[in-house]
Amino acid sequence: MASRRPAQVPASAGRLACAAACLSLLSLAGGTGAALAAPPGSGAWSDEEEQAVFDVPAPPTLPGLTLRDPTFTFEYTAAVIEPEATSRAGGRNAYAWYSHGEMEVPLVPRKWFVGAVHDSAAASVPGVERSVLLGSPELYGRGVWSSVRGLASGGGFGIVLPVPRDVSPAEAEVLRTARVVRPWDETRFRELTLTFRPWFDMRYVTGPFIFQLRQGIDWSLVVRGLRSGERRTDVTAHTAFYFGYRLARPVGVGLELWEVYQLTQDLPDDKRATFAISPSIRFILANVQPALSVLLPVATPLRGDVASYYAARLSVGFTFPTEAPSAPR
Repeated sequence: MASRRPAQVPASAGRLACAAACLSLLSLAGGTGAALAAPPGSGAWSDEEEQAVFDVPAPPTLPGLTLRDPTFTFEYTAAVIEPEATSRAGGRNAYAWYSHGEMEVPLVPRKWFVGAVHDSAAASVPGVERSVLLGSPELYGRGVWSSVRGLASGGGFGIVLPVPRDVSPAEAEVLRTARVVRPWDETRFRELTLTFRPWFDMRYVTGPFIFQLRQGIDWSLVVRGLRSGERRTDVTAHTAFYFGYRLARPVGVGLELWEVYQLTQDLPDDKRATFAISPSIRFILANVQPALSVLLPVATPLRGDVASYYAARLSVGFTFPTEAPSAPR
């Protein structure tokens, strides 16, 4: 099936979206800090209230902000990619696979969390050898304030640890191809690069509707010798919005919207902004939440490294209860 080259979004649109994300992150940081300083006390909510606004299903990519128990999320993505005409693929499609694993443990249930993330990617690019590449690990902590009225807000800070790797020219082309299917996390595949990732989270739940937002900035520092034309530091802004609707107790549908904006990369304006959408369906079982989704580019893929792509994703969230289960929802 031939893929279509996505339409380019004007540079002004990307700059406005990026500016809005940065301004929101800075303006809300003060209010978020105050909320985190005095969250509601333990035991302040009834079981019915907890089930209605705190134990809502997590989006496929974003976390369940106010979950009480440890969770593990595994995501597997398979993509068909149309390389750029100048690549060695010679006009033939490439194929990529991306796996993502994330473990999160609450230090204080529903309030303070720590987590660890690890990714791996592989691609089969015509004219280039096949390679499997491991990403750098990320460690993070986050806090959240919640209200029984359905509003939750907070923030977090992650660190991607630099891992030495020797990437051949062929492996570098494989990596450029594979990372486009998860552009908001491509910093985990940079060579010997330390990345700081502050972000802001917000979610609103009303009846069967779920609205969730994440805005953040990645500040990367290369801790090895620079290559020709390479920058020592790099800043990227990213924004994710999720709209979900719970069709029934065991089934929910949703739509994720992503933007990644390269603030400091030496790129043409039409290649700075990356937009993607991902419709999904999630099944909410007792301690397992599998989700199926597709990922489609709306504008130029990451930095214009490829012409276009489309991907299918399987995400499975596991919950490990630490208390006896309450009455069925």
